[in-house]
Amino acid sequence: MLPIRFDLLYLEGCMPGAMLTSLDAITAANTFWSLRHPEKLSSIGSRALPFRWRIIDVHGKTLHLPWLESVMAPGFDSADEYLPARQTALVVPGLQIVTIYDLDRRVKTGAAEKALLHSRHQSGAIIAASYNATGYLAEAGLLEHKQAAMSWMMSGWLADNYPNVLLNLRHEVVVDGNIFTTGAPASNYRLIYEIIRLHSGDALANSAIDATYYREERNKISADMNLVLSAKARDGIVFKARAWLETDLSRPYNLQEVAHAAAVSPRTINRYFSEVLGMSPLSYLQKLRIQRAKHLLEISMLDISAIVEQCGYRDNSSFCRLFKRETQISPLQFRRRFNFRVDKRWWRASDTTSYDTK
Repeated sequence: MLPIRFDLLYLEGCMPGAMLTSLDAITAANTFWSLRHPEKLSSIGSRALPFRWRIIDVHGKTLHLPWLESVMAPGFDSADEYLPARQTALVVPGLQIVTIYDLDRRVKTGAAEKALLHSRHQSGAIIAASYNATGYLAEAGLLEHKQAAMSWMMSGWLADNYPNVLLNLRHEVVVDGNIFTTGAPASNYRLIYEIIRLHSGDALANSAIDATYYREERNKISADMNLVLSAKARDGIVFKARAWLETDLSRPYNLQEVAHAAAVSPRTINRYFSEVLGMSPLSYLQKLRIQRAKHLLEISMLDISAIVEQCGYRDNSSFCRLFKRETQISPLQFRRRFNFRVDKRWWRASDTTSYDTK
């Protein structure tokens, strides 16, 4: 099978970390492939590895960075230059911008970027864009009536300027034909792995994801299993009680019900929680509720009273005291410091502001 070459586009003012995380993902995929095919690696050497890479400029020319090539071997050699277009992927990193007007100007004046995208797309290459670089693909006409991801903060701009793009904010990576997009620079790993999935199948892609990507279900299972293994049989009781508590954090606390869920007495469940987790069932539930409250304060528009109710409390003052005891700041201070909301005038999808006037 022919290798696939990743051409990582370097743009002035781009996020350099996007290229480096892409290289990490490619290297990880090569590592897991080599674990599955040691005989090929030993007989052919690094040329057997299925994933190659190089950094290119906006004109498609290779940029040689010796310091990077030396630590991220094997990278690219002359034989990779002549791979068929269908065996190549152009990866466009996101841009570091200050306002939406910066993005609008960069995308709409990027003649060289547009020409490169047109050429590579027409040749049959895979095109992948991260974060706000989806705007380049839209400006080049590659996303007409195609699904694509975009940063949620800038999705209104994309919808206003390119109404024929089928914006998809529900998936981390969106694939439509040979176009791959993600709305978050932190998802560059997953972007590369989905291209690898297309080339090499599910097994290799899933192995790389499991080993290097945060997966909540797997981490939760591992955490629970670690406790089970370290605490042996007793944690089976604690595990059942914890699972019951976690199903409904807004449910009023009742020790008898917790003990019943674990099929032991209230005295026994208290003793087992103390031995295994170093706290009571109530303290454990309070920590869960504080975590939920922090999440809601970060991302929701709910007022404090509504959040208190969502977390199973009826008295605001008691909850606020508990929250401050656990976090050292009040819920209101936490929201002001960590919430994700920004001035709506910059990101509102229905905003009719003309970016060209700025």
